[in-house]
Amino acid sequence: MIGFETIGNATVTVFDNFKPIISTDPWVYGNPYFGSWGHKYNIPKQQIENIQNSEFVWFSHGHPDHLNADSLDLVGKSKILIADHYGDRIINGLKNSNLNCIKLKSNQWLDLSDNVRIKSFSDWNQDSCLLIEISKKDILFNLNDGAAKGWNSTIKNIIKNYRNRFLLKLINWGDADMLNLYDENGQFIQPSNPNSIQVGSEYSKYMKYWNCNYALPFSSLHTYVRPDSIHMNEFVTPLSKHSSGFDSSVGDLLPAFIQWDTNSQTYKKIKVDKNKEILTNLSDYGDNWSDQLDKKDFSLIEKYFNQFYHLKKNFGFICFKVGGREHFIKFSDKKSGIIFETPRKSLMVAVENEIFDDLLIGNFAKTTLVNIKDLYPNFTPYVAKYGDNGLARSKDELRLYFDFYKANSMDFWMDMFKFNTENIIRESFSNKSLVFKSAKKIKNWFI
Repeated sequence: MIGFETIGNATVTVFDNFKPIISTDPWVYGNPYFGSWGHKYNIPKQQIENIQNSEFVWFSHGHPDHLNADSLDLVGKSKILIADHYGDRIINGLKNSNLNCIKLKSNQWLDLSDNVRIKSFSDWNQDSCLLIEISKKDILFNLNDGAAKGWNSTIKNIIKNYRNRFLLKLINWGDADMLNLYDENGQFIQPSNPNSIQVGSEYSKYMKYWNCNYALPFSSLHTYVRPDSIHMNEFVTPLSKHSSGFDSSVGDLLPAFIQWDTNSQTYKKIKVDKNKEILTNLSDYGDNWSDQLDKKDFSLIEKYFNQFYHLKKNFGFICFKVGGREHFIKFSDKKSGIIFETPRKSLMVAVENEIFDDLLIGNFAKTTLVNIKDLYPNFTPYVAKYGDNGLARSKDELRLYFDFYKANSMDFWMDMFKFNTENIIRESFSNKSLVFKSAKKIKNWFI
């Protein structure tokens, strides 16, 4: 067979004459985000073997449902492909684990076999996406969790030239992000009503935007399995809801787990079963909600957050409520700030290993927004993306960081303009306001 199969959360394996050539983002084992996430569906033995026998493995970004530490041994004999990001944190870390790593220059084709070649793109959000060409006929666009910032028009112009064009992108009700948010009055900030969101219409929109005629549910096939995050499952999109509102005039929405044959242009489903709901134990991750910070802990937290120039510029304070006690880091006299209520152990692991995003996406930590509307755009990107992943925290480091992506992204200025415009509207207007709703409609015309 020449073609591909999809399995797990965000894994596609591509074959050339039945040989597995490349697999992407193989989260196979373990429960990422401090035990908060699990697989909704099992991964059959044959698909695990195909991942293990892949000559190449590509990791899109550092989130543990994509670059998964518990699954690294499975692909230890593969050649690891990593995008050319500023700071090189991921590739340097993998090399230190004695893995055979290759850095991919953006927008350059790399032949992997007679019938398979790839082109990788890194963006300023520390995400990367991948084009996989099969037999010069089919193209897979693995966008996973990202948005190809800085490369939109370049990628669209490549994709349009192929017979079959597959979009693999995170599209769901929005739970693969921080949702456990509260206002200053302690009221849960309710995400959009899932029943009002037609996920299928989002597939149609993005297929049209990216010039694709096929799409599959991808990068959104998890479930919450930690006792203090399981309530978030009400916001996880069931597979049955992915087709709601889909416009078949743009192409076909395929099942999530398939084997596609490029020669015959047909597919067959891979049989998977739902996993039994088994909750993780907080003690396995060292978490006890009554544990308190000691002076050494808070000193490390202060040192970590005081590195971020942008936080000092935009917030008055950050507070950590641990074991019932509040610990404040004051940046200025501004009244805006964030309160994080979280177990001690996970907090300290996140700070010491510079993976703060993992703590938030687990959705067990309670985040209170004080006189701000969201963690975007002034907290999450600067801490988790540019800071932890890109190693850019000071004013000068941030300047060098964005200079790198300006020089290495074909469409940097146009995509940055759209990104900044969206953030201005997000910060300035309520999501219920006429201006916000009108801006969203205008955006949908272009995406």
